Amino acid sequence: MKNRIVKVLAGAALSVALMAGCGSEEAASTAPETKETTEAKEEPAEEETKTEETGAEFTFADLQDSYKSLVESYDAVEGLYADDAIAQDDEVESLLAEAKGIIDDMGEMTEDDFSSTDDMIAFNDTIATMIEALGGVVDKMQAAGDSEGVETEDVIFVDGFYATDGSAEFALAFYETSDGDVAYITDGEEEVFAEYTVEPAETDGGDEYLLVTVGNLSLGYIEDGDDIYLIDEDGNIYGAARLTEEEAAQLVADAQ
Repeated sequence: MKNRIVKVLAGAALSVALMAGCGSEEAASTAPETKETTEAKEEPAEEETKTEETGAEFTFADLQDSYKSLVESYDAVEGLYADDAIAQDDEVESLLAEAKGIIDDMGEMTEDDFSSTDDMIAFNDTIATMIEALGGVVDKMQAAGDSEGVETEDVIFVDGFYATDGSAEFALAFYETSDGDVAYITDGEEEVFAEYTVEPAETDGGDEYLLVTVGNLSLGYIEDGDDIYLIDEDGNIYGAARLTEEEAAQLVADAQ
């Protein structure tokens, strides 16, 4: 989905930029050839006039079309960032706030607010730059709890467990990487693969276990001799089995 939005924003930015730039290209193609005669010396003034007239073809209606492209771009990026699967990012939030400011300002403007065509073209350039920036920031968005972007080839499996309750599958696995220790967790609906924290916890029955948190997911485990148990966030306990290296490698591959 991110790639699709980036392509849409790139197209919008190009369209907005060309809207203001087409005038000068047309002027260049229609400019008369310079002749080495006394009369030709006056032609630059005529050419300049034609360029100015062509530039004047950019209208407030064109600016409004660019404004619509910005609103659509903003809505697409804001909608993607609002997904709980995307990690909080100050740069994204700052850019969205800046884009919203431009949208609010333009929404209150009329043609009378612009003293010349050049002013409208300058504002159009601002819109094009913002759309391009929105496209760039989409590419930088990270999945929640995955800011480091662990590379599969750098991962060494340490230990892990899996369990099922018949409707959902749970898994918890630990790995070593060149950048530090990471863990994988899935609750059957979401999965996260990133750095983790461990803290002691107790079941309702008073049994102690270790609670592992990765991003927005937590899963506990108990090892009692050969018996292994996983504890979900609601305190439910499931009999578990140890993951093989092949199974653990597949979890990492699926998470990338």
